[in-house]
Amino acid sequence: MNPKSVLKPTKSEKSPPPALATTVESSEALKRKRMESEKEKQQQIEEAKNREKELRERLEREDAENKLRIEKERLEQERKERALETPKDALHRLYKPIFDSLWEMEFDILGGVNPFRTVIDAENCAAMGAPDYCDIIKRPMNLTYIQTKVNKKSYETLQEFLEDVDLIIKNALLYNHHPENPYNIAAQAFRKQFKKLAKPLVRSLTKGIVTTSK
Repeated sequence: MNPKSVLKPTKSEKSPPPALATTVESSEALKRKRMESEKEKQQQIEEAKNREKELRERLEREDAENKLRIEKERLEQERKERALETPKDALHRLYKPIFDSLWEMEFDILGGVNPFRTVIDAENCAAMGAPDYCDIIKRPMNLTYIQTKVNKKSYETLQEFLEDVDLIIKNALLYNHHPENPYNIAAQAFRKQFKKLAKPLVRSLTKGIVTTSK
């Protein structure tokens, strides 16, 4: 064979220059390193999220357990107090919320005041602008009188408390008998609230008495 006839490698078949090959390898290595770094970063983010989630769940469990413990302690304290309370204490626990609600009432028609707290009797009725009040109202009653008895736990029965409140209403409607009188309107609203508060209590007590007597 003629040596001259041997084909020489074409330009395209030649190996890349060493410098170019090194650059390509470095680029690939850098790319792999960047991908590994990104993957590691994502893994760290996921681990941080998982730790945060576990911490949040643990805090929520501890908070729920703490609330449950506090509620159990409160119920236990109430149980102990009720075991030691007298009949008057038990009665006071029933009518006190009703009294508080009535005391806190305010009437827009009267400028936001509660007239049923005001004491009107023979000594001050003239000064209060109602000189004939005690001629018409034979037994004055107001929330301030009731408040004294509530605070001292003086009521012997629930009926006594209910009758005193009812007397406030009857007196107000009797003295301010005209239906358009602002005090009459306030008394109507007061009576409505009183019935709303007292009716469920009376019903539950009556039901308990009936059930017990069977």
